[in-house]
Amino acid sequence: MQQDVDNMKINPRDQQIFSAVMNMYCNGEGLPVPSTKIAKLKGMAVCSATVRNAMARLEKVGLLYSPHTSAGRVPTNEGFDYWFDEFFTLGDIANYWQPEQAQLVELAHGLSQKYQVCCCVGLPQASSQHVFRVEVLDFDSTDWLILLIDRAGQSHNICIDKPHDSSDSVRFQFATWLNTVFSQQTLMEGLYRMQAMANTAPRNCHDSLNQWTRQLSQKLGSDNSIVVGENYLYKQIDCEQSLNVGVSFLNYVEDKLAFKNGLSVLNSEKLPFTECDELIVISVPYFQNQEYQSRFCIICPKSAQIEEIIQEFKLIETSNS
Repeated sequence: MQQDVDNMKINPRDQQIFSAVMNMYCNGEGLPVPSTKIAKLKGMAVCSATVRNAMARLEKVGLLYSPHTSAGRVPTNEGFDYWFDEFFTLGDIANYWQPEQAQLVELAHGLSQKYQVCCCVGLPQASSQHVFRVEVLDFDSTDWLILLIDRAGQSHNICIDKPHDSSDSVRFQFATWLNTVFSQQTLMEGLYRMQAMANTAPRNCHDSLNQWTRQLSQKLGSDNSIVVGENYLYKQIDCEQSLNVGVSFLNYVEDKLAFKNGLSVLNSEKLPFTECDELIVISVPYFQNQEYQSRFCIICPKSAQIEEIIQEFKLIETSNS
């Protein structure tokens, strides 16, 4: 069947009917598309019999199939692959996208709510993030919790061992010193400044500075991500397994799409969700200062409003130019 897809030459009218099927199926509902509905579309100018014949040819080459007798048609995996290859120039969309972290977070929440999809986004590498404010909290009997907060309100939360004197006054003094050290610096630069400015730190903290610097540096470049809208997946698909969406999923996508810029799509057979063949992933890499950072991934049912989602990234491309 796949060989038929690879070798086929589809005439323009069949392509138009195939495109109409995809548009009507990927509308958020995912219902089989009947020939009568296609024939009534504005500008189609064909009868139902002509549409049925075209659908039969498209089914023969493996792009569509009928889930039930007398039902309409739905696209196959090969149909989705053909649609993306022939009807979109994906690699040209959102090329070398360089968003601010606040834009990443806002877009993830916006797309998730608007289209009821799951967004999994790798956050920028910790070492390159600029620190806006530092807080030191009394976490438990053995640890302080350091919050390294950027302008978008996102933070890296890191536990460090308490010094011998861990009174509130010492903790406040240390927090004030850290804010001086890290003010408007990247995490990497802040660590260098911790070492260079060690003699200005509160005296009670001197003995622990080397250890704290080491604990902080171990967090540099550590994987981090946000996931929003995961509940939509479980509402919309028939999948008994728990989907592992997060850093490990992003690593998987990065391996699959290594060196691919612009927008890419992973069909269900290329995803790690073995029991779910209803999902598709739309993924875009993003950069900072021309350096690759991570990926913005949308995980959604195949029936989602895919064309509209792709259009959102075309708007990003326009705003970047």
